Amino acid sequence: MALSGRVGPSLAELPPDTLVRIEDVARFLGCSARTVRRAGIPYVAVTPRVQRYRVRDVLAWIEAHVRGAA
Repeated sequence: MALSGRVGPSLAELPPDTLVRIEDVARFLGCSARTVRRAGIPYVAVTPRVQRYRVRDVLAWIEAHVRGAA
């Protein structure tokens, strides 16, 4: 399911196994696609040139990078 180019549900509202494009992850995080690539978020290699991000992996990556919260 690609969210790019349209307004739709937030990544957090999608089923955890949904595969999304890098642009969707970048929009959710408020950063560029380049930053997403460099962040080390796990992705699914659909083909050597096509990568998709599983919602559960993006949310887990966010949880693992929380700083300063008690």
